[in-house]
Amino acid sequence: MANKCKRGILISKTPYEKRIAIMEDGELVELVVEGVSSNRVLGNIYKGVVQKVLPALKAAFIDIGLEKAGFLHQEDAMDRNELLRREYGDDDDEGGSSKEVSIDEILQEGQEIMVQVVKEPISTKGARLTTHLSFAGRFLVCMPGTNFIGVSKRERDPAKRREFKKVVRRLKGRDVGYIVRTNGLNESEFEINKQMRELESKWEQTKYNFENQPAETCIYEESDSIEQTVREYFSDNTDYVYIDNRDEYFALREYLKVLSPDKLDKVKLWSSNESLFEYFKIENDYARSLQRQVPLPRGGNLVIEQTEALVSIDVNTGPKVHGKDQGKIILETNIDACYEIAKQLRLRDVGGLIIIDFIDMESEEDNEKVYQEFRKAIRRDKAPISPAPISQFGLMEVTRKRVRVNLMTEKTERCPVCDGGGRIATLESTLGMIDRWMARAKAKGKLREVTLVVSPQVIDVLCKDHNRMFNYLEYKHSMNISLVEDEHAHINQFWFYDKNNEDITDLYKFV
Repeated sequence: MANKCKRGILISKTPYEKRIAIMEDGELVELVVEGVSSNRVLGNIYKGVVQKVLPALKAAFIDIGLEKAGFLHQEDAMDRNELLRREYGDDDDEGGSSKEVSIDEILQEGQEIMVQVVKEPISTKGARLTTHLSFAGRFLVCMPGTNFIGVSKRERDPAKRREFKKVVRRLKGRDVGYIVRTNGLNESEFEINKQMRELESKWEQTKYNFENQPAETCIYEESDSIEQTVREYFSDNTDYVYIDNRDEYFALREYLKVLSPDKLDKVKLWSSNESLFEYFKIENDYARSLQRQVPLPRGGNLVIEQTEALVSIDVNTGPKVHGKDQGKIILETNIDACYEIAKQLRLRDVGGLIIIDFIDMESEEDNEKVYQEFRKAIRRDKAPISPAPISQFGLMEVTRKRVRVNLMTEKTERCPVCDGGGRIATLESTLGMIDRWMARAKAKGKLREVTLVVSPQVIDVLCKDHNRMFNYLEYKHSMNISLVEDEHAHINQFWFYDKNNEDITDLYKFV
C-alpha cells in the first residue's frame, strides 16, 4: 500500500498580499496569491439582468454590475437534474434524458435572474456564469432548485451509497439537492445535519436579498480565500496549518471551532523570526512561478509563454546532449519536464489549452513512455485536466479547467514599453515611426512646429553626422522640431507636443 502523503497548509499575510501554499511531502504543489486590491468574484451570486440573448451562440450576456457583462451558456441555464444524474448518479436514479431547450425559450432581454460566477473575468472576457447555484461546505454541496442527491464516487459500495442518500433525503429541506463530498463520507448524522442547516440558511438569505436588493448587485459573497482553502484542503490527512498573521490565526480558529473543533491543535501561529515561506524553502518556487524560463533538475529548461489563445511550453535540453547516450538523455529530460510542467500548471493555475513541445524522440515507445509519465504527474491535480498522446509533430495538447485568475495575470501587468509584445522596436524602427507620425501630422493637422521628446540613444542618432537625420526630418515635413532628451525614456518611446505644450502623440499615432 502507498505511503500516506504528508500535507500541510501555509498562510502568509502582509499589508499588500495574501499567499496560501499547499505542501505535499515537503514540496510546494499549489499556490493561491491575492493582492489587497484583488476583487475576487468566484462563487459570488448576483442579481443580474439579461442584456442580450444569442440563440446562434447558445448563450446570453448578463449584466451583473461588473465592468464587463457575464457570459451564460445555454447548458448553464437549463434544468440541471440531467447533468447531475450523469455526473453523480447511480443506475437506480429515476428520470429520463431531457431534450434540449433553446436559450431564447429560457430567457428574455431585461429579465432579472440569479446567477453565480464559476470563472473569474480575465483579459477581454467577462465572468462565466451559471444559474445552477451551489453552496459548498466541507462535507456537502447544497444545490438549490433541484431535489437530486449524489454521493462522491469515492464511495463505491452501492449499499452505503443508498444509505447516505436515505439519510440526506430525510434531513434536507424542500427544493434543495445535495452532493455528499469525499470529506463527508465518514461524518456522523449530527455533523451532516448541522452543515445542512448552515448551507440552507445561506440559501434563504440569498433568496431574501434577491427580492429586496436592486438589480446588478452581489447578493451572496463567497467566503474569503483562506476559508475556501481550509474547506477544500483541510482534512484528516492535513498534518499542519501555519499562519504568520495573528488576526488571521484567531479568525481561522473561530471558523474551525464550528467546522472541525477536533482539529484545532493542527493550526499554529508562526512565531519564528525567519519568514514562513523562507523556512519551508518555497520562496524560490514562488519566484520561478512568475518567470518565463524554469530550470529542470538534470539540466535543460522549460520556456512558458502565455498568449490570448493558449499557453505554449517548450522543453529544451541542457548543453551536453551528444554521443551514444543522446536518446537516453533526451528521454530523461522529457520525463523531468513532465513533473515540472504538472507542478507549474498547478502553481500558476494555468487553464484552457496548453501545447507542450517535447524534445523530439526517435521511437514511438519513448513517446508513449513520456505520455504515461505525464498522466502520472498530473494525478494530484484537483482541476479537471486531460492530455492527448504526443502527436506526429512531437506536440502534446492538454486542456485544464481554469476557475481563478492565473498567477501571471494576478501578479504581473502589461509592460508599458513593449505593450505586452515581449519585444521592443529597434532604433531604426523607432526613427521610422517618428518619420511616419510626422507625415500624418503634417497631412491631417497642418502642423508647423513640434517638440519631440526621445531617449538619449535616439538623440545621438538624430544628431550624428552634423544633424543629418534631424535636418532630413525638418526638411521633409517642413516643420521646426525642438528636441528634448528624456533619460528615462526607452529607445522605442517618443512623445510629441504642440506649441501650446499639449501632448498630441496619440492624435496621429499608428495603432
